[in-house]
Amino acid sequence: MSDTINNQIAIILATGNRDKVRELRPLLEKISPLFTVFALQELGVKVEIEETEETLEGNALLKARAIFDLLSERFPFMIALADDTGLEVEALDGAPGVYSARYALMPNGLPPSYNDNVNHLLHGMRGIKNRSARFRSVIAIKGALPSGQGTLLFEECVDGMVHGTITLEPKGDEGFGYDPVFLVDSIGKTYSEMSIAEKNSLSHRALAVKKALVTLQDILQKNRISPTDNNTKV
Repeated sequence: MSDTINNQIAIILATGNRDKVRELRPLLEKISPLFTVFALQELGVKVEIEETEETLEGNALLKARAIFDLLSERFPFMIALADDTGLEVEALDGAPGVYSARYALMPNGLPPSYNDNVNHLLHGMRGIKNRSARFRSVIAIKGALPSGQGTLLFEECVDGMVHGTITLEPKGDEGFGYDPVFLVDSIGKTYSEMSIAEKNSLSHRALAVKKALVTLQDILQKNRISPTDNNTKV
């Protein structure tokens, strides 16, 4: 190996959602001494990326690409990591799905709160016996890494899924979004009844991140990118 690279590789969490950052960061911080994890807020970046795609994959890639393009000059070697997550309810033909974050229609086009979306979902499911649902997260990673040929550019998508049941009423005080009404079948608790650590051990987002980490480790190994002392050597 040769050509010492002194720069750390930045993993940029391509989201302005502080709750997502709070979940994602512990899952990523121990991947490798090569990487330093940053939230957009820590970099002074305030940007609204409109989710215009019709699939979770499309929106995740849209966000990863936008942040990569925005910060690529600032970070020569970086990975933009974005997720898009949807709650898919069987009796509602997969709704709210890609529209999960903006499911409840609000006056004047204002964004709905977590409670607005939960209440809208429960209202729409009154009297419905089939309450089967699944949470699905798609993680998109777009990156530029040092390699013996210069810079390695790559783009990948992975997903994670957890099956559950929509409860009749909210349960628990933790989490965010639809967590209070999503009962994880294998555990018998809603996400909101779990600690962050417990949720991070089994959630749809955690499963997707774990797949993304395997993908990153595979890229590092194939391209012989590894830490030596305090530097990155290629």
